[in-house]
Amino acid sequence: MEQRKLTVKEIPVNRMDCPTCVPTLEKAIKRVEGVTEARGNYLKRAIRVIYDPEKARLQDIEKAIEDIGYQISYKKYPSPLSRLMGMLSRGESKAVTTIGDTDFPGRVLHTSKPVAVLFSSQTCPACRVLKPRFRELAERQAGNVDFYEMDVAATETWKDYDVMGIPTVLVFRDGKPAERFGAVLNIDELEKVLSPQQL
Repeated sequence: MEQRKLTVKEIPVNRMDCPTCVPTLEKAIKRVEGVTEARGNYLKRAIRVIYDPEKARLQDIEKAIEDIGYQISYKKYPSPLSRLMGMLSRGESKAVTTIGDTDFPGRVLHTSKPVAVLFSSQTCPACRVLKPRFRELAERQAGNVDFYEMDVAATETWKDYDVMGIPTVLVFRDGKPAERFGAVLNIDELEKVLSPQQL
């Protein structure tokens, strides 16, 4: 049986600002068919990928990185200012409320309604990609579920719930955490859990 030759590529990644970025990137890249290994190096700000070039294309691997909000060092992207202008023109949703540690018990633990809490950070690229989809879901589910966001840099509550990577979404029912969604969050799975049939 003929053995295929695998390709090894080190991809430098911009905005890999924290150690929790590494497992998020590795998980996203490993989902690409034909990738046999993805190993991140936080100090080098790079991901070493081993893949079968007959099954996986480099463009697919790059897209997996970009889809969760990171940028590849050797590619050109729109300036931050033009992206900011686009975000401002879209407007902010009122469906997701940012809360702090003092708000948490009253808003999350002592309510009869199901609650989804997004633990995130301003500097996390994966969080920036997830937030618009989280807001859209909040708008669709308005009235049935309360949606909140907590910045891990400005709060301590995340420590009580073993949030080890961001973004993380916890769904609370009757004041207790019922479901947890980690860094590579599938928004459709979250929507299914929060659908009126499940509530």
